[in-house]
Amino acid sequence: MTKRWSVVGAVAFLAVLAGGALYYQKNSGEANAAKAATPAGPPRGVPVMVAAVEQRSIPLRLNVIGRTEAFSSVTMRARIDGMITAVNYSAGQHVNKGQVMLTLDPRALQAQVAQSEANLARDRAQLGKAKSDLDRNNDLLAKGFISAAQIEVFKSTVDTMEATVKADLAQLDLAKVNLSYTTINAPMSGVAGAILVFPGGSVKANDTALVVLNQVQPMYVSFAVPENQLREIAAQRASRKMQVEVRAPGERGTAPVTGDLAFVDNTVDATTGTILMKAQLPNKDERFAPGQFVEVSMILRDLTDALLIPSEALQAGPDGNFVYVARPDQTAEVRKVQTISVGPQRLVVEKGLNPGEKVITDGQLRLTPGARYEVRAPGRDAKDAKDGAKGAGKDAGASSRDGDGAKEAPKAAS
Repeated sequence: MTKRWSVVGAVAFLAVLAGGALYYQKNSGEANAAKAATPAGPPRGVPVMVAAVEQRSIPLRLNVIGRTEAFSSVTMRARIDGMITAVNYSAGQHVNKGQVMLTLDPRALQAQVAQSEANLARDRAQLGKAKSDLDRNNDLLAKGFISAAQIEVFKSTVDTMEATVKADLAQLDLAKVNLSYTTINAPMSGVAGAILVFPGGSVKANDTALVVLNQVQPMYVSFAVPENQLREIAAQRASRKMQVEVRAPGERGTAPVTGDLAFVDNTVDATTGTILMKAQLPNKDERFAPGQFVEVSMILRDLTDALLIPSEALQAGPDGNFVYVARPDQTAEVRKVQTISVGPQRLVVEKGLNPGEKVITDGQLRLTPGARYEVRAPGRDAKDAKDGAKGAGKDAGASSRDGDGAKEAPKAAS
């Protein structure tokens, strides 16, 4: 009896298992059929940022780095040997042309001038006596008391004394010139440099530097231009006076100083492929000092209806520069372009784009030709990353709590 009920129970248990399997198979088939019937949506595109191609007139500028130079610079030196007796300027002082800068001990040269004046007076007196002797002997010759040969001797004496007087005059002039060298005057208006000599020091003629004088009003700015711009500059310079704008680095908020292009070198530097140019600035407020690095900007020509794009859109490839064009069907197109830089963040497209098109400025690394894209707002990736970090922190906290619970479970079980 017990054996019969055991067989019946086993058969009933197998029947329940078979029914459950059939029910699970039926439900799984219906779910798969419903999932297959649902249409799959298009794949998500690559998140990118786009910018419209802007069309407007803009000046084509050449931006380079230059260095200021003094309009003229003189290193003053002594013309004679001597000792400094006075320094009549201070370092950095503005001086005028002709102003006394230094003086040397003049006593020895004053004595030479006095000696030359004395020699001149003596020889002039002897010349007067020789002329008087010649006049008296001419009277005697007329009366027949002396011969003509004796008259020639007196004439020779007069000629000799006249030459001696001329030599004395030249010697006196030389002594006065040397005496004038004891006073050293500024040859031009400018700014004096550091004091290089002091009273009591000795200087040698044409050797010892006394002071450096720089003329800073006006001032030159020298800069190098790529040789491929030389033809354009030459053409513009032939028709108009080219102006340059100069400002110190970091002075974006201040107005630049305007000057004129004054010099273009006649030789291109073969090592750098550039040509030297200089612009003349008024520098009335002495805003710049010689030797200072400055930013130089020069308008080459005006571009009418130019196509502008952000510089971030430009990509470099093996076949040249290109951009990704955002087409209206949400796909990206590769387009080769020719561009000109007109600033640190803008490019002028000469060939390859049309007005009204849009270019991709961010996310290009994940794009391929024909790939789909999605336009994202600026800062969206940063926000998603921040949200993801918060979510990860929450998950980590939950995992930590779960782990703590797992550790406490054996204690509760015990």
